[in-house]
Amino acid sequence: MAPDGSFWVGTMANNIGPDDAPAAITSDEGQLHRVGPDGDVRSLSEDRFGITNTMVWLPDGRFITADTTKNALYSYDLDTKAGRLGEAHPFFSGFERGLPDGSCLDAEGHVWNCRVVGGSCLARIAPDGRLDRIVELPCSWPTSCAFGGPDLDTLFVTSARFTMSAEHLAANPHEGGLFALRPGVRGVPGNRFG
Repeated sequence: MAPDGSFWVGTMANNIGPDDAPAAITSDEGQLHRVGPDGDVRSLSEDRFGITNTMVWLPDGRFITADTTKNALYSYDLDTKAGRLGEAHPFFSGFERGLPDGSCLDAEGHVWNCRVVGGSCLARIAPDGRLDRIVELPCSWPTSCAFGGPDLDTLFVTSARFTMSAEHLAANPHEGGLFALRPGVRGVPGNRFG
């Protein structure tokens, strides 16, 4: 949920074939959209993405999102008068461990990004886009993360088993697991719809 109470969603091309096997993303068809509390749906930008991931609003008002296919996170300023995103700026890219998937924000304004497709870690990224910390995980495809618990001091991380062979899963029993860790920082309360 966005700070203004709206629901934002990112789209992508279908990457599942008719036989339920993974299919390659061959074009940038994804876009970002806003659903207002009144049900109004609008496009947030003309930018196109291979696979949209990550939606984080920094305390300074910037919006952070990712394109997994490009191994990049971008920051946007919000044009509040137009109700759209401004120009995209590079935020964090070229990290050699996996690809960016879901993210969350901590109380210090840092972004925690799951590194899917063999990344096996979380990257904590400072508000200036600098890599602050790497947290190793016992899975190769961490997918998303969120702070929870009574004090928002537990970081929960989901992971996937998608495309993995039976042999790989037998040798790596934590794939697809849900993990909880205490990173030493707290999260921020989530925004509410409406």
